[in-house]
Amino acid sequence: MKAKLFFTLLFLYTVSVSAKEGMWLPFLLEKMNEKEMKSMGLKITARDIYDVNNGSLKDAVVIFGGGCTGEVISEQGLVLTNHHCGYGTVQGLSSLQNNYLLQGFWAKNKDEELPCPGLTVTFIVDIQDVSQKVKAGVVSTMNETEKNKKILENIEQIEKEATKNTGYTTQVKSFYYDNEYYLFLMEKFTDIRLVGFPPNGIGKFGGDTDNWAWPRHTGDFGLFRIYANKDNKPSSFSKENIPYKPKKSFAINIKGIKENDFTMVYGFPGRTTEYLSSDGVAQVMQVLDPARIKLREAKLAIMDADMKASEETFIKYASKQSGIANYYKKWKGELLGLKINNAIEKKKREETQFMNWVKADANRTAKYQHLLLDIQANYKKHEQSIKLNEYINEAIWSSELIKKGVIYTKILQAIDTLKSLDSLVIYQKEMNAFYKSINKNTDYKITQKLYEIYASDIASEPWISVSTIANIYENSFISSIEKFNKLISVEQKEDIKLLILQDPAYQTYHYYDSVQKANMVFLKQQLLQLNAYYSTYILALKEYNQGKQFYPDANSTLRLTYGKVEGVKPQDGMIYTYYTTLDGAVRKHNNLKEEFTLPEKLLKLHENKDYGQYAIVEKGNKTVPLAFLASNHTTGGNSGSPVLNAQGELIGTNFDRIWEGTMSDVLFDPNLCRNITLDIRYTLFIIEKFGEAKWVIDELKIVK
Repeated sequence: MKAKLFFTLLFLYTVSVSAKEGMWLPFLLEKMNEKEMKSMGLKITARDIYDVNNGSLKDAVVIFGGGCTGEVISEQGLVLTNHHCGYGTVQGLSSLQNNYLLQGFWAKNKDEELPCPGLTVTFIVDIQDVSQKVKAGVVSTMNETEKNKKILENIEQIEKEATKNTGYTTQVKSFYYDNEYYLFLMEKFTDIRLVGFPPNGIGKFGGDTDNWAWPRHTGDFGLFRIYANKDNKPSSFSKENIPYKPKKSFAINIKGIKENDFTMVYGFPGRTTEYLSSDGVAQVMQVLDPARIKLREAKLAIMDADMKASEETFIKYASKQSGIANYYKKWKGELLGLKINNAIEKKKREETQFMNWVKADANRTAKYQHLLLDIQANYKKHEQSIKLNEYINEAIWSSELIKKGVIYTKILQAIDTLKSLDSLVIYQKEMNAFYKSINKNTDYKITQKLYEIYASDIASEPWISVSTIANIYENSFISSIEKFNKLISVEQKEDIKLLILQDPAYQTYHYYDSVQKANMVFLKQQLLQLNAYYSTYILALKEYNQGKQFYPDANSTLRLTYGKVEGVKPQDGMIYTYYTTLDGAVRKHNNLKEEFTLPEKLLKLHENKDYGQYAIVEKGNKTVPLAFLASNHTTGGNSGSPVLNAQGELIGTNFDRIWEGTMSDVLFDPNLCRNITLDIRYTLFIIEKFGEAKWVIDELKIVK
């Protein structure tokens, strides 16, 4: 709910229906979507997809980690997700001696599976409408700050009671801009172990060049297993834990797909920005995306060069670089697509039609006449504030060392209550972990560059000089573990306080933290008011579009979207066929380009046509299907989502979209919206033939 106070207040996320558009709440499918889905080819019922009282497909869909989706594919708790979703975890398990990112990892049995500290897998148990409870006590005479305070109080109480009564993890989420609220009951497992992970030459094949692109040949998957206690309940890691027995696991269909086959994607999309006002789209195109692109481009240039120069730096930064580069390229594609579609003018035409409808009726005029003008005024009022916040997040806090200045704040807050200064050793452990995750020289170069851009674009005079940055990285107490140990070994509390207050890293961190907090006081008020305008706007749009169904914005909650297997013509003279094969990956193979270097073992399997039961014959040539396109409406968070056929069987794992369609988060285009799926046959081929993990294949339910 706290995230609502910033990010989800930015955008309006509703849209009218088309066959391939929509991220639907699964518990409403029977009422809203089943008829259309059946007409498109669905062979199962809405209750097969979502049912609280009986095992259904929703019980095999999980939140993987903090921002991806996964699917349970065996009765022994085996979870399939994307390679890039497990990348950070596997990075943490890697070392120069065992570089699982470059070499891959394949357990030969359950005893060899690697514990993954900090990784979680979460199931949705139930979803309940709590709208009336959340709104209890909220009256029209309250201002937006007062309303929000009351709503947050109600949500806290609802979550507390639900946790007490059920024992589950709970969360209340806002939908339709606070018009509806739903309580999610969740069961979170923390003993997760790595089972199989292809090397970068498969799992990241194509790298940044092919990211958001088609044709695609990336084997983007990883295998993990959930462990539970003897009662099949969540438990912290223990050698006594056993593989989790799920309520439901997906059957896997390897019979293959063809164009126009019905498909579904079941997962946890992060957020979309459909149906912004024209001023909202202008903010994305003219403020947010340009700032993000500019700052990440500068950061990536430094990071990429240092990663190529050092394997140690590569291991430390591989996951960070992947996440930064992913959205950098996405935003570039989004901006291009919005420009090509003349998005601002299109929105203005729609708003003109809406206002003509408003003015045609006195009651509507009274309610909605000033609505779009109020939204416009709000965007103008907070434009500089949101730009500042974006630059602090993307530039200032890109300095990992300076951002770590927060540890000084922790010490200052705790030191007076400590019985003994020996307790400061807990911060020593935190700093040890921090130093293992960064290359100080790389971080220093990033800080220099991005602070220079910040000073140029935001401040008339740079607050922090080049010499000050150098002083921080050379002399601050957090510039090395040795210096930090000297700080916490000081015998008097007041002396430690004084040293911290004089430290240039603390002063810099404190300054920018204060600037951001002060800025957020104003920005939060503006976004709360904007949220109220959009809450009314949604109701107006529903009234204006009577007879059309609306789905709520993506907000990392369980959704189902549906479409069909199909290629696309992204521009004149260009055709994207609907699938790719291993042959295409081999043609891309290039030993001189790390991004396009396939493992020798895979090349040998291709040479020998050793594909097992996963082969297809294409024009007399034996190969393995690799990826395919479909017209399912997806976004970030859908990474790792199960892609299902008409029978609800697993046919692939969602991992990307085409670059030309990334603007569909803001302006949906049915002609360009295509999700990219890793064909399950390629996944199984890699597991069995490349990873030599036939024991994993044997526990799957495979439909031929």
